[in-house]
Amino acid sequence: MNTKQEIINKINRIDDPELLLEIDRWISSILNSSVPEEFLKEEINAVREGYNQFKAGDVLPQEKANKLFDQWLKEK
Repeated sequence: MNTKQEIINKINRIDDPELLLEIDRWISSILNSSVPEEFLKEEINAVREGYNQFKAGDVLPQEKANKLFDQWLKEK
């Protein structure tokens, strides 16, 4: 049995209408996203910078990061 048929068989065993609706939304969103997402160079560089900071151990505890983020939101 191939992967596609295995997925179909699993879905056929689901009786939860809410779960089926969520699966339908998920599949529809994948099928409707025919255009690959593009990122600006600045966005890619920001992610690289953050990753390099993480690798270097330059990180904050989650609680402090949350406080800084809340403060930043208030300033916006």
